[in-house]
Amino acid sequence: MDLGLAERVAVVTGGASGIGRAIAAALIAEGARVYLLDVAEPAELPAGMAGMVHADVREPAAVAAALARVAQAEGGLDVLVNSAGVLGSGGFAEADLAQWRRIEGVNLTGVVVCCQAAIPHLGARRRGRIVNIASVAAFRGGGAVGNVLYGASKAGVVALTLGLARELGPAGITVNAIAPGITPTAMTAAHLGVRRAAAIARRVPLGRLARAEDTAALAAFLASDRAGFISGTVIPVDGGWLAA
Repeated sequence: MDLGLAERVAVVTGGASGIGRAIAAALIAEGARVYLLDVAEPAELPAGMAGMVHADVREPAAVAAALARVAQAEGGLDVLVNSAGVLGSGGFAEADLAQWRRIEGVNLTGVVVCCQAAIPHLGARRRGRIVNIASVAAFRGGGAVGNVLYGASKAGVVALTLGLARELGPAGITVNAIAPGITPTAMTAAHLGVRRAAAIARRVPLGRLARAEDTAALAAFLASDRAGFISGTVIPVDGGWLAA
């Protein structure tokens, strides 16, 4: 299927690793010109990457400058994927405000900052796409990996997605979210051992944990012309875990 992404310009936050990197690779495979936005320098840029811009998603001035550089270099911006995220750990009673500020800052404030910086560029072409990476934790108050604070931050992403779809629709911008199931990545490695991962997988109707590529395939579709009349959706990619 031709998704119509050839030469579309995309920025993927948190694209240096994990789900973000898989999304970047999927967009590149469809012919998009992809830039990573991350604080970290990847060990190796994915093949075909258009470039990399460095910024902390919590810093409005830095993000605005980074997106402006991309838009200037490419003559515009078509797609923003908000994939940057951090996990929490431990129980709610033991969590301090520093942990909450870090989780909320990256997972929710970061999405707000990046969307605000991207909207002028996305609206200019009236075909803009925003894809936010939420989590099944938004619907389970944390879930098996992450904690209550993590779930709360991702629930905020869900609410933001619905509101932005309504507000940005007249500008031709679609806004959708993906809620991945538990996905083994470098970020989740500290929380998942072999036995725990196997136990969680047994609770998934399709019998395995999510893969980053599962989320990436849907992200590419939502970024495309094929999904041009889809907006305000939150789609789980969890093998049926929420239904179990």
